Amino acid sequence: MANASLQSFLLPQHHSFVNTGGSHDSSPSALLKLSTNNSSSISFRLYSNTSPSVTTTSTTNSSAPTPVTPAAAADSPPTPSIDLLGRQLAAGDYRQADETTRALLIELAGESARRRGYVFFSEVQFISVEDLRAIDKLWKEHSNGKFGYSVQRRLWEKSRCDFTRFFIKVGWMKKLDTEIEQYNYRAFPDEFIWEMKDDTPEGHLPLTNALRGTQLLGNIFTHPAFVEESQENQAAAEESVTAAGQSKDDNKGRERPNFMKDFKPNYSF
Repeated sequence: MANASLQSFLLPQHHSFVNTGGSHDSSPSALLKLSTNNSSSISFRLYSNTSPSVTTTSTTNSSAPTPVTPAAAADSPPTPSIDLLGRQLAAGDYRQADETTRALLIELAGESARRRGYVFFSEVQFISVEDLRAIDKLWKEHSNGKFGYSVQRRLWEKSRCDFTRFFIKVGWMKKLDTEIEQYNYRAFPDEFIWEMKDDTPEGHLPLTNALRGTQLLGNIFTHPAFVEESQENQAAAEESVTAAGQSKDDNKGRERPNFMKDFKPNYSF
């Protein structure tokens, strides 16, 4: 019906789209004629005495979707891998390496951690010894032995497994300029140190282990990947103490400083 209506409107009336003769009685120099085909398209053909025909096509009632060029996908972060971590550390990009380390822990901890986007402390056991040692080795190699999980574990043990002492030792807390000795947590990420400097605290990086609290950190430190190395270091320390004639049961000076006795830790950073 739509095609028939158009034909009855255009062909008998001979409407002129271009009229060079100036007279309505003369034959029009250009006519618009309608043609149809088996498809759902309508074609209009313009006939002229002096020029070839020009065809325009309008598609109606088409069920085919209009092609849309997809928008460019936003740049996604690279897939975390041991190789990527090694390249970032070799380039001295400790800030990005810390992000990659966190992503690696999530990736290696299993499907639940990947869906959730972070690691439960109970999932650390699912990370293989080889993978944790590989991460730790890269951090140590590219920091002259200053950074890494095994370095942090050694400092934690020297702090008698006291996390507040440990946080102060590795520089995750800063001393306040007050008359009374006080410390506060550094603001993440701006107040942390992302460069290798002479005064960068030993064990300052990586930070990812502290983002979910001390249980995650403690489970990393007690992972089988670091047990043997820790036992060797402990045996060497005991030999050193014995050689110096000191008793293993000497607890002098091991009490917490007064400023730490009432300190309420906050491990949210």
